[in-house]
Amino acid sequence: MNGTTHPLVATYLDDLARMLGDLEPGERAELGPPDAIAQAAYADRAAPPGYQRGARVPLTSRPWVPVVVALLQGLSLLLVILVVGASVGWVEESSATPAGETSVTTYGGSSLAAALAGGLAALPLWIVMALLVGISVLWRPREKVAHLLVVPVAAVLFAAGPSLGWSLAGPAGMVVAAWTVLALVVAGGGWLLYRLTISARRRASAAG
Repeated sequence: MNGTTHPLVATYLDDLARMLGDLEPGERAELGPPDAIAQAAYADRAAPPGYQRGARVPLTSRPWVPVVVALLQGLSLLLVILVVGASVGWVEESSATPAGETSVTTYGGSSLAAALAGGLAALPLWIVMALLVGISVLWRPREKVAHLLVVPVAAVLFAAGPSLGWSLAGPAGMVVAAWTVLALVVAGGGWLLYRLTISARRRASAAG
């Protein structure tokens, strides 16, 4: 049964075909095809509750929506990585004294400022993504929460990880922590976005 056929017609067609089978070919031709007879018979009857004739899929439930959301998330994460990476580092100062040259290495940048800067840089893209995810029915509530937390969690990790590494092992610990956080965000965040996008596209295909 297609989108323009009355829901009661399908159940009527089988009985009608058996009834027309007993008629002469001439009389049968005058009545017309079974589909036309059934449609005419049920034209004035109301459709059952919940039936929608030719229902259109909402714009936010189309298959392209999950792809756009994934791209916005990826660009947001890239901005966070670039901004936080440029905001955190260390400073090495050398000074000459009568006893000889001394070198002092200090941690540069603020973890909180780096997280805020990265979040503000990605905020416009994040807002568009959040609106698409919030309006669309392609994601379950827990999946929507996961989408909304990807960028904030990444910003906090990039800001706190290097700071923690510095406090534990100085410059070497900072480098190790920064690369560890980068691998975690890229691998873990990428896998999460892939799973969320695939599940949403499957629901969009089923709805279409």
